[in-house]
Amino acid sequence: MRYTITGATGRLGKAVMTVALNSLPAKELRVSVRNVDKAEEYKKQGVEVKKADYREKSELVSAWEDTDVLIYIPSIVHPSYERLPEIENVVTAAEEAEVKQFIFVSFYADQENNPFQMSPFYGYASRRLASSSLSYTVIKNAMYADPLVSYLPELIERKNVVYPVPHEKVSYISREDSAKAIVEVAGDATLQNRTYTLTQDRSYTMRELADTLSDVSRKKIGFEPLTLEEFAETYDEPEGFGALLASMYKAANLGLLDIVTDDFRTITGRKAESLVSYLNRHYSKS
Repeated sequence: MRYTITGATGRLGKAVMTVALNSLPAKELRVSVRNVDKAEEYKKQGVEVKKADYREKSELVSAWEDTDVLIYIPSIVHPSYERLPEIENVVTAAEEAEVKQFIFVSFYADQENNPFQMSPFYGYASRRLASSSLSYTVIKNAMYADPLVSYLPELIERKNVVYPVPHEKVSYISREDSAKAIVEVAGDATLQNRTYTLTQDRSYTMRELADTLSDVSRKKIGFEPLTLEEFAETYDEPEGFGALLASMYKAANLGLLDIVTDDFRTITGRKAESLVSYLNRHYSKS
């Protein structure tokens, strides 16, 4: 078997590689990355490293030849339309390289009525795969739990969660659990050719999230939501990113980010780690 992982030097990609190296032979692993220098550590572990820029289809074809399972982790380029050439190159390159199974790592904010600025990409990518000749699996991640750990000190200082979602709920998954599910699907053909949404076993209102963060940090954190406009202005770095984030929370206000499924258990045979457990493991109270 030959497994090719894209985006292996990014945050999720590194998590996927950690799991893959613990469960699959290194000689069966290949990474395709834009900057091979950043993948030097993988090469030392016996992983094949290929240069492949999503903007260069010929590089993708060359890097993905003889691939049984391709794990495609999209770039983080925005606005959404700038990633359309990427998915076109990726799909056509996978077809030309005769990739046997294509795993698309997506995001759950892909509904037709979703105002999240990156939603058009995720929606189009799934439909582009449907019109291709590829055998494919779509794995949608809920909101990542990971950023809450680094964000906690700021919330403690503010004494409030400020996400602009007064009433609706948001569901989460950690990158660790996402990576475990992705590698499990990659290694088990009986789990492929489906669509999954990875979440923990509950979603949270932002007031419930504030209470959870208070318990974890042992500091009182309340809930005083900013408006969408205030949030966009406060977190507009780099320029334009604030509006992107605010559009995601606008989707939450429409009840589009509260999805909870049992798909993680279907794939792995166990529940996804709870938000409380994850935060307690990763947040230092010192």
